[in-house]
Amino acid sequence: MQTLAQIETFLDLLESRSFHRTAERLDVTQSTVSTRVRSLEKALGASLFVRGRAGASPTAAGRHFEEYARAIKASWRFARQEASVLDRHQGMLRIASTVSLSGNLLQDWMDLILRDMPRVALHVESDYSPQMIEDIAFGNLDLGVMYAPRFLSEIQFELLMKQRFVLVSTHARKLANVDLSSYIRAGYTPALEKSHLELLPELSHPRLSVGLDALAISHLRWNGGSAYVPEHAVAALASEAKVRAVLDAPLLEQPVYFAMHIKRRANPVVRQAVKALQGLAATGKY
Repeated sequence: MQTLAQIETFLDLLESRSFHRTAERLDVTQSTVSTRVRSLEKALGASLFVRGRAGASPTAAGRHFEEYARAIKASWRFARQEASVLDRHQGMLRIASTVSLSGNLLQDWMDLILRDMPRVALHVESDYSPQMIEDIAFGNLDLGVMYAPRFLSEIQFELLMKQRFVLVSTHARKLANVDLSSYIRAGYTPALEKSHLELLPELSHPRLSVGLDALAISHLRWNGGSAYVPEHAVAALASEAKVRAVLDAPLLEQPVYFAMHIKRRANPVVRQAVKALQGLAATGKY
């Protein structure tokens, strides 16, 4: 696995900036480090480091190659895991969702796959849209559920549902009575922020804004105030924190997409997982 050794050496050298330190950390000779780097540079047709008295500094090509090197390393790790898993199972599926949906939709999706696809090994993660898109593009993820698609020719995005956000408050039942000093602006996604600014300009510049609905919910529980939260969370908040919906406030909607690599569309395991996901979304409980 000479290429993998070269990649590992390249990534370590990026961090250490020293051929000597990288040799010590990888438990090889300094000449081995130099040979691996030169071989990688020859294969790529570009210099990756500038050697000097101060150590090794990455060139523009070296900085650019870092993303690919990390993807190659991750792909190899996933390939090894998958090969090991497929010794005991008939299929492997890797799914993820945006952090905000991990406590409900992702959990239910995972449970459904485990119940209905007993011969399939499953890996589940919670992540943010850019990382999921990158993982799908490099083949490290089969299906991702996300708020913010970035349309690429090799990735298929489809609208899954529109998640509804409701304005709740510990003190106000009408919009006119919402106190700006204790208001938490929902900065969960660019789409929500845009809708908020258009529909509620008078509430768009409070002292506190948060980028994760779980933080807004936690703050409401402990400190009170007003905030937009996912509709599915309103009932629990009402019983736990005496929070009620603001009756005349507009609903905010956030489109939710699922994504997969176009090469995976015909895979029967992926297709069954998509069908399960769509069935969950159709219930309207998320």
